[in-house]
Amino acid sequence: MSAAPRPKGLDIGDAAMFRLDPAMAPAEQEHGWTLAQAEEQINHLTGTKAEMLQAIAYLACQVHGYKKASNLDATLAIAQVENIVKNYRARK
Repeated sequence: MSAAPRPKGLDIGDAAMFRLDPAMAPAEQEHGWTLAQAEEQINHLTGTKAEMLQAIAYLACQVHGYKKASNLDATLAIAQVENIVKNYRARK
């Protein structure tokens, strides 16, 4: 039994993420790509409307997933600092 082929929209989304890696942005630009530069970097990507919509949905889900993971990491870090402070005060 073979796995279903990967949807093309996901490949388009992955290609866009690869091309827009912040490390590849011009060094003099502190905040990465401008919108015009980003568009230029990915203007070669093509697909049907359905594939492009799938790529947009995939990328939006990625952003929200990363945001949630980052928020959970921050919450854990704050809890660890609070615990360290609590233990320090208890020993004093």
